[in-house]
This record gives sequence, structure tokens and C-alpha cells, in this order.
Amino acid sequence: MLRLNDKWKEIVTLALPVVISKLSFTAMGLVDTAMVGRLGASEQAAVGIATTFMFTLYVFGLGIVGAVNTFVAQSHGAGRPQECGVALGHSLVIGTSIGALTLVVLLLSAPVFHWAGLSAPVAEIGYDYLFWRVMGLPGVFWYWSYNGYLEGIGETRTPMRITLAANLINIVGDYTLIFGPGPLPALGVEGAGMATALSNLFMLGCFVWVVHRPRSPYRAFGSKLVFSGIRRRLLGRMLKVGFPMGIQFFLEVGAFLVFSVMVGWVSDAALAAHQVALRLWSVSFMTAWGISVAATTLVGRHQGEGRSDAAYQAGMSTVYLAVGIAVVIGGIYTLIPEPLTALFTDVDEVIGIASGLVYLCALNQFLDCVNIVAYGALKGAGDTRWPMWTVVLTNWVAGVPLVYALTIGAGLGAAGAWAGMGIVLGVQAGLMLVRFRGGRWREIKIVEDPTT
Repeated sequence: MLRLNDKWKEIVTLALPVVISKLSFTAMGLVDTAMVGRLGASEQAAVGIATTFMFTLYVFGLGIVGAVNTFVAQSHGAGRPQECGVALGHSLVIGTSIGALTLVVLLLSAPVFHWAGLSAPVAEIGYDYLFWRVMGLPGVFWYWSYNGYLEGIGETRTPMRITLAANLINIVGDYTLIFGPGPLPALGVEGAGMATALSNLFMLGCFVWVVHRPRSPYRAFGSKLVFSGIRRRLLGRMLKVGFPMGIQFFLEVGAFLVFSVMVGWVSDAALAAHQVALRLWSVSFMTAWGISVAATTLVGRHQGEGRSDAAYQAGMSTVYLAVGIAVVIGGIYTLIPEPLTALFTDVDEVIGIASGLVYLCALNQFLDCVNIVAYGALKGAGDTRWPMWTVVLTNWVAGVPLVYALTIGAGLGAAGAWAGMGIVLGVQAGLMLVRFRGGRWREIKIVEDPTT
């Protein structure tokens, strides 16, 4: 059994680069929001709602290809490293199909912005941003597959370096294409979408080179078998594990999109403030997501080894780590709400509303951290169906009516939406944690010996 110090060192070694990577990835959205915020409240609201809408649709595919992390981690733990590359290849096949379909749907989605009841400027600007942003979508599912493969074998530093480099490219691209310094044309929100699309394609190129370059160290983990053909049984198992994840992610993010639309019914300023608060929340969200990846990798690896007790200890340790970090982040939010919101907008009305939401954000992000990391531990064990039904009940059966009642019915506006979201997250976090502590996941086996 690992000593306490060794256990925490392993978790932090895995989680820290992932946290930095996810925060850097989030920074692309933060930079877009902050720079576009200088153009006006409508532009800022449009970029925020378009990003949420786009993420709602393609998160379904990300959930499915995310199964590669679980299969790679368990194959690694089971002593069959070559199967890691085979799992990556099947994830790329799934990602290609879903990515093409998602791209078509998003390009045809212009009427949706108007049907949602948003103001005409927000609807038109939002689709203009989305159109250029999705030009980088074909590569998104592939680089997420490669990213999951590397994280599954415990290599988290390389994705971190790639994401940091892509973030620098996005910052330069945003400033250049949005504002058009010197003789360059100022493209506004369309320029922001172009910059992020180029950054996404850059990340894909880096991942492909790193894994498949001559003398790649990942040959020991099956990098030469990535394109070795399709095994129907393996493909079916990956879809069986990944499909509930995709449904869960889609419904969860979709509920937040509905919440955002409800806030948009209040006013453009309320929606812009809501998006600013979400951008702050994304810092905590991505931190928790990074720790969740460590939970998935360690729980999956120990499950593959047949050591469910070690898997349980790793899962609970990641939850404790996430709670500690969430307390620190929440404390920062409550101490300096106005300076934080002023980073994203200079509109006084938006700052005033957003500053009030930051206090609720501090509480909600704490609950969300527990929810995300407990789910990551369940995912590592292959337990994905139960979390899916939990999201259906908490977010849609209870959450959407509750948020509507507080936001519109009670007239609380954006604050009502955030209070409702907090209740939903509190219930969901408790259920996820109880599920993992209950141990039903110990009986799940998803990795097979391909020779039998």
C-alpha cells in the first residue's frame, strides 16, 4: 500500500499539469470574453451564449470519446499497454463521425438564436462568432482523443505544454483579429472566433506529432496500433461506456444553456453579467476537471490491476483535494468580487449585477467541485449509466422548473438562476459522492484480453 506522502504526490503529479492545461484551455474563452467585452454588452453576451450553445452540442461527442481515458487507464493497469493505442484508434473513429455531424448541425443553427427569444443584436452577433469558431471543430474531437490517451497512461505534462502554447497563439490572434492593429482590418467577434479555431487546429497538429513522430516513446503504449483496424467488440464496449457520458454531458450543459437563456429574457445586461460570472466559475470548474482526470486515471488503473481498495482510496483523496482548492477559490471570489468582474467588462451596469452573482458563484463552484471529481472517480471504474440518470433527474426534472420559478416567476433575475443552480448542484454532488462511497462500481469490468 502506498504511504500517505507517496499517495498525495502521485495525485498532485498527475493532477497539477492537467489543472494548468484545463485552466489554459479555459483562458481561451476568458480572453475572448474579456476582449470582446470592450466592444459592448451585446457583443459580450453574444459570445458567451454562443460558446455555451456550441459547447452544449459538441459536449455529447466529447463525452463519448472521453471513454478513451477509462479504457487506456484500465488497459495500462491490467498490464496490456499495447491496447492503449488500439483504444485511441477506436476513439478517433468515433470522434470523426460525431465531429462531422456536429459541424453540420452547428452551421445550420442560425435560426436557433432567434427562436431562443434573445435580442436581435445578440442573436446575429452570436451566430457570426459561432460560424468562425466551429471551423476548428473537426480537430477538436481528435485532439481530445489524443489528450485522453496521454492522460490515461499518466502523461499529463505534454498536454499541458501544448495547451499553454495554443493559449499564447489565441491571445495574439484575438488581439490582432478583433481590433486590427495598424493596417489590419478589425474583425470584431468574428475575429475572436477565427483565433480560437486556429488555436484548436494547432493543438491537434501538436498531439499528432508528439504521439506518431519517429522514435516516439509512446510506441510502448501502442502508438503504432492506432490505425490497425476496427474491433467491433471493443468499439461496442467503448460506446457502451461513452454513450451515457455523452448523454450526461449534453443534458448537464444543455440545462445550463436553458438557464442562460432564461437570464437573457431578463435583459442583455443581466445575460452579460451571467456570462462574466460563468467565466469566473470556469476557473474552478477546470481546476476540478483537472483533478477529476487524475481520479479517472488512478481509479481506472487500480481497477485494471484488480485493486479496488486502492481505487477507492485514490478516488476519495482526489475529492478531498478538490474540496480544499474550492475553499481557497471561493474565499478569493468573496473578498474581491468587483475587481474580478471588472476584468471582463467596463460597463457599470454589468459590473454591478455580476459582482452580486460572484458570491453565489463562490458557493456553487464548491458544490460543483465535489460533483465533478466524484463523477471522475466513477468514470474511471466505468460506472457511467447511474450518473447519467442522476443528471436527468436533478437538472431537467427538478432543475429547469426550479430555475424558471426563481428567475422569472419570483422575479429574482440572474440571482434567482444562480440560487437554483446551487440547489441542483448540491443535490447532484451528494448523490455522486454517495454512489462512489457505496462501492457498486467495484463489480464493473470493462477491459478484456483481446486474445480470448
